[in-house]
Amino acid sequence: MKEHINPEQTEDKKPRGNWKDSHVVFLFLPVILTILFPLGGIFYLSGRFRPYATTLWHVSLLYLVVLIFIFYCFISGIMKLSGRKRKLTRNEKLLTAAETVVPLVFIGLFVVFIFLAFTNKEFRGPRFQLFMCGIRDRVKSKVDIEATRTWLQSLRNEDFKDSDPKYKRLTKAEQPETLRGLKHARADLSEDENGNIKIRLWWDSGMLGHWGVVIGKKEMNIPPPDYSMYGEDILPVEPVVYVWLSE
Repeated sequence: MKEHINPEQTEDKKPRGNWKDSHVVFLFLPVILTILFPLGGIFYLSGRFRPYATTLWHVSLLYLVVLIFIFYCFISGIMKLSGRKRKLTRNEKLLTAAETVVPLVFIGLFVVFIFLAFTNKEFRGPRFQLFMCGIRDRVKSKVDIEATRTWLQSLRNEDFKDSDPKYKRLTKAEQPETLRGLKHARADLSEDENGNIKIRLWWDSGMLGHWGVVIGKKEMNIPPPDYSMYGEDILPVEPVVYVWLSE
């Protein structure tokens, strides 16, 4: 008597979900990391929510971890294409090829931006520009700029010309309530090119240099970007408000 064999028992059982789950890790996650790191998304988020030196140091350490993961994804993609025992379907081939290409794009962008940073003094990669855009949006959301201008109008130049003729560093108590939400590290009063009072805010200094915001009276002109050694990159927020970053 022949034993009845269920055809389903003779088929190779493939684990369900593993193939799709692997593409979440080896394809979609590298795409997100490419947007966040080489293309600068993580620097925008840092400027928008935590524009501090410690945050940027944490980002730089995370960058190393991400690079290791990206290299792993690249090698894994090559091994999948060359070492598969069963024949891949067309869609599987395309997705596996994408798993190899996306890490390659990540590495390519990383190398190109590093090369341009060392060969072109005026090059400001996405990390600089998006970090400043993040600070700009932070200022727009947390500062009553018109009220700050009104506070500046109430001051006289003699109010800050004490021991140093160029600027006066304000204590937290001396600063207007309209700026408290920014949680900056330092605030200075000084004169603009027309002799009017302006306030310069500093957050910190770190791997990107020094950065902050300047708010002036209606007569103040926003200076053009200066890419010299001690110059400042400028990003306007409003007609008399701008983000500055100096390496």
